[in-house]
Amino acid sequence: MQLLVPTNWDPSLIAPLSRLEASVELYSVLPTSMIGSGGSGPDNVYTMGEQAEEYIKRAHSAGLQFDYLLNAPSMSNMEWNEKTHRELLEHLEWINSIEADSVTVTIPYLIELVKRQFPHLKTRVSTIAHVDSVARAKLFESLGADSITLDIHINRDFKLLKAIRNAVNCELVLLANNLCLYKCPYEYYHHDSLGHASQSYNPLNGCYMDYPVIHCTLDRLCDISQNIKSRWVRPEDIYACEEMGIDVIKISGRSMPTEQIVNTATAYSLRHYQGNLYDILNALTPKIGLVNSGLPGTQNHTIAPPPKLYIDNQALEGFMDFFRKQNCLSQCHQCNYCQKIANEVIQFDRNEVDEYVALLKEFLDNLSSSRIFKVKAGVRNYLH
Repeated sequence: MQLLVPTNWDPSLIAPLSRLEASVELYSVLPTSMIGSGGSGPDNVYTMGEQAEEYIKRAHSAGLQFDYLLNAPSMSNMEWNEKTHRELLEHLEWINSIEADSVTVTIPYLIELVKRQFPHLKTRVSTIAHVDSVARAKLFESLGADSITLDIHINRDFKLLKAIRNAVNCELVLLANNLCLYKCPYEYYHHDSLGHASQSYNPLNGCYMDYPVIHCTLDRLCDISQNIKSRWVRPEDIYACEEMGIDVIKISGRSMPTEQIVNTATAYSLRHYQGNLYDILNALTPKIGLVNSGLPGTQNHTIAPPPKLYIDNQALEGFMDFFRKQNCLSQCHQCNYCQKIANEVIQFDRNEVDEYVALLKEFLDNLSSSRIFKVKAGVRNYLH
């Protein structure tokens, strides 16, 4: 099995990851670039081009490959302007020169551009491209994609996974530990906001609001079953994905602490995790305020992480068998399986959750009323 593992650019990650039983490829990106990525500038761990180049050399010396992210869903048409198109080519030339092994992209045109002018680079389609059908997988492969990271929402659709595997020859990647809402209504807006906020050409200097993460966190805390509906795959259930033809397991969490990245990668390499599944899932911490808005009283604040849930991983043995025959896309509203499982395996402090929910609701009220643009939000004692 191959693992695609995030790096926060900490050199101390390289040695333990190189010792895992699974073959490891690292991935990351600079905080900002003209293309942008699936993470906002403030969330991307700060590093510089020279440091990235040295880091990739160290990774190669340890036997690890490196995937560079270019996965913003839009470049605001900069790719079609002569001046910025030249800078795009210069950026790709730099990525090629530092000997990245592959690039992950969302924009179809970038696949064709890279394959034509930088054939040394392997091209991987991002999960942000939402490859969720045989037709879409075949079209991306026809553009030259060497690898496709599938839409996370089909992680448990075994019939569809098998059909995609039978339809294409390229490598298939499954993102295993995201705690995103199933069929999240904020997802497209979230990726678009992150992409623009991480672009060096952003006219608002990376202005960004964590509205999607605030809502996602709120929904998961108000309806605990959403934490089960989320399309993560346990380390113990990776075999089921491999049976469907998945080649690579991807772990998310470029901003996670080094210890958490190592623990998560180790769990998926060993195909076993003892304890709280929540510890190896990528649960984002919402921020209260606007980043880089230039408006008085709207600066960003990081609040405490959401109340920690305890998801008993051992109690989930056999959990995935249900999805071998269930059509969640059309039957979710008629089914209480995830609610039943949530009641059995999730533990949490109700008072702590209620207090955090009240905080998030108050801030969302400040957003919908536009009060945030005039006064600071009431963020109380959760502020750091």
